[in-house]
Amino acid sequence: MLPPTPPPLPPSETGPRWWAAGAGLAGVLLGATAVMIGIGQRPVEPAATSAVVAVPQAGPPRLAEAVARTRASVVSLRTPTRAGAGVIVDATGHVVTNMHVIGDVLAPRHGLGPGPEAPPLVRARFIDGRELAAVVVVADREEDLAVLRLQPPEPGERFTAAALGSSAALRVGDPVFAVGDPSQLAHTVSAGIVSAVGRTGVLGNVPVLQLDASINVGNSGGPLFSEAGELVGLIVARERDAEGIAFALPVDHVRGFLRAISLEGGRRSGAIGVTLDLDVPLPGTLAGLGYGTGLPIADVVADGAGAKAGLRVGDTLVEVRGTRLDALAEAEQRGALGLWFVDAVRAMFPGEQLPVAIVRGSELVRLDIEVGAATDREQTFIDAEVLLGARLDRKQTVPTIAELLPHGLGRYQEPLRGYVVVGLLGRDIADVTALGKTLAELRDVTRSGEGRLTAWVRLRSPSGEESSWPIKAP
Repeated sequence: MLPPTPPPLPPSETGPRWWAAGAGLAGVLLGATAVMIGIGQRPVEPAATSAVVAVPQAGPPRLAEAVARTRASVVSLRTPTRAGAGVIVDATGHVVTNMHVIGDVLAPRHGLGPGPEAPPLVRARFIDGRELAAVVVVADREEDLAVLRLQPPEPGERFTAAALGSSAALRVGDPVFAVGDPSQLAHTVSAGIVSAVGRTGVLGNVPVLQLDASINVGNSGGPLFSEAGELVGLIVARERDAEGIAFALPVDHVRGFLRAISLEGGRRSGAIGVTLDLDVPLPGTLAGLGYGTGLPIADVVADGAGAKAGLRVGDTLVEVRGTRLDALAEAEQRGALGLWFVDAVRAMFPGEQLPVAIVRGSELVRLDIEVGAATDREQTFIDAEVLLGARLDRKQTVPTIAELLPHGLGRYQEPLRGYVVVGLLGRDIADVTALGKTLAELRDVTRSGEGRLTAWVRLRSPSGEESSWPIKAP
């Protein structure tokens, strides 16, 4: 059953407008140019002599030019209860936004039964006042990202897409501007600067950009552009208890998301092909270089991303994405620090850049790792940890529980070590490969709905007895 048709967007009071906020900061950005404009607008008094007085002529400011170039790629989005914005990323009409902007049109699903007869609809309005329906193509709760596709009356219509820039090139202090619908004021522009890069703890382990631009309810899902008019991020959150603090998902991560959902087999967790050893003593050279802790590398896969970037056995990781490991809250416990690093890598998309610093002997070496994708088998073990709360024995061909985690099956606090997963979602599981395929479907469902899914796991004990255990997938 389709959700109720969203109400039409309220008409503009005086026709389409491109709102602008943050004028004070814009004036600072313009600097002397703004002064020259002011002088040029004053009437020139005739001179007492016949000398010609030259009046400086200033061109339009760069920010206004960038806003003009990007306006056609931004849409306002409405559902029955929510409002936000999105940005067109290709000429066929695919729009990227936050999942929470369109979450109310996604009917909660509690199993893997057939979906609705038609995909849910969202209304999209352009700067010129035109409205189109948009269907939800992909929704990912974990990433808080969604992809919609515009539905023009004539098939084959082409749309103006935003030019994708590079968030890796952004520096603290770079000017940026955001576009959104705060208080349903469509296509409002707010200018500011990048106040921090690589900020974690806002959206899980994904590092985000911190901004000082004026961001309010309704900006969610809207684009963040550079002064050159290139898409460099997607607004994801604002700091509720502070003025002028907001966050944007870097466009490099958004690009990775789009690439991942277009690949056969769906998205894969990030992987760099290294194994850590948390039990060996740290090299004494760390202290001499000013570092208090690190993560020793015990093994490097020959053709993995880490090896291609130059990592070697015996290296010790001391910085990740410009953050010192000894400055993290997890630094006091090497086990927690190792888990933090593993989760950070898994949260990345293949193709994203992971800058690290390592201590090699008595030298500090900086490397840029292009993150790879987990193999099918490795993805199965990752999904089992995340969805089932079980760490599997990697030496077995059948999915055998080696350790329980605090969630999923681990919540029962039962001694399930040595039990074998023989069924999931009503399907028989014969081996690790079969489990991986079913876990991939479970992962897609849990990531695409706002509600939590209940899944039943059938286990066989070492003595041959079978039992079913309901779990709430995260």
